[in-house]
Amino acid sequence: METTTKHCIRICLGSSCYSRGNAENLETIKSYLKDNNIESQIDFRGHLCTENCNKGPVIEIDDQTFEEVSNSSLTSILNHFFNEKQ
Repeated sequence: METTTKHCIRICLGSSCYSRGNAENLETIKSYLKDNNIESQIDFRGHLCTENCNKGPVIEIDDQTFEEVSNSSLTSILNHFFNEKQ
């Protein structure tokens, strides 16, 4: 079974992004990865502020940055990247 990392998710855990929604988004991403059995294929990490506080919550997937990510839009974003066959 191949467990090569194919995608990278970075979630801002700086105080502004965290309090503006990334606390909830963090749990949603963890659940999504587990529910879809793709945890081993994703390099998922938190990082601190990237100076985009006024645009937060900020999440990066591969080379794309998503700003003002709400929990309701997060599932659509994740499905866009991971719904295809890994």
